[in-house]
Amino acid sequence: MDLLESLRSLVLVANCESFSLAARRSGTSPSVMIKRVNAAEWHLKLEVLKRTTRSVTLTEGGRRILPSLQTLVHNFDDLMASLRQESPGAAGLIRIKISPELAEGGLAAVLSSFLKAHVGLRMEVVLLERSVNPDEEGFDICIDFQSRAYPRVTEIPLFVCRFVLCAAPDYLARHGQPSHPRELQRHWTLAPDSVGKKWTFRAHRRAVTVDVTPRLMSADGQGILNAATRGQGIALLPTYLCGPALAAGTLIPLMGDYAPVETWVTASVPDTKVDLPRIRGLIEWLSRMPA
Repeated sequence: MDLLESLRSLVLVANCESFSLAARRSGTSPSVMIKRVNAAEWHLKLEVLKRTTRSVTLTEGGRRILPSLQTLVHNFDDLMASLRQESPGAAGLIRIKISPELAEGGLAAVLSSFLKAHVGLRMEVVLLERSVNPDEEGFDICIDFQSRAYPRVTEIPLFVCRFVLCAAPDYLARHGQPSHPRELQRHWTLAPDSVGKKWTFRAHRRAVTVDVTPRLMSADGQGILNAATRGQGIALLPTYLCGPALAAGTLIPLMGDYAPVETWVTASVPDTKVDLPRIRGLIEWLSRMPA
């Protein structure tokens, strides 16, 4: 058990990139954390952390082994929880990866409300734009726009995300309104990373796809929204992000005959964690999130 506690401390310090912050989170002292990390590295016969007076970073060997250590610690915690027959959402840690765009679109608030409703839970939320294999990188759940399929990972659809093609009145006064998706190729366009450069619309039971060259493309959905409201181009934005601007009239919906194709937001969960009560509870909570 001492080795497991040492490994747990090593994982915590690596994630915090700080002995003092890890000590505060674990309710102990930096000197205790240092002793535990030293013990873990001795057992592993590997220097995992590179330490200076100003920073704590992973060594090359540390980067290779950290995902496996995270999985080991989480799996042990899950085993102990199942032996205690934990009730739904009662206790434990959920390590979650979400994209920054979804976080600013309201998902962070939904996670916070779930945490508030389950006082025995702890959450570690990591914002990453890239696709992640939760089974290999030690996550309990990854939430993305149509995430990739991985072995030993279950994909669960959560909710549909709908989009609106829109622009500011100032931009439309200067450049005019497109009436067909092909006309977007001669307009300034703005796109969150989740939308990409191929925009697909449906009309009269047909799909029309157009390749655009965005003037601005970013993982920062709020930045794309701000650029659109300032008249810098036509944007394809999720409704949860642009809804207030549409209601206020600072953005105008375009091409009503061509509906942007919606996409699913999905949860990717390691097969070994799908039936954990706290994971099932979180997925049910997220599936009630409005599109």
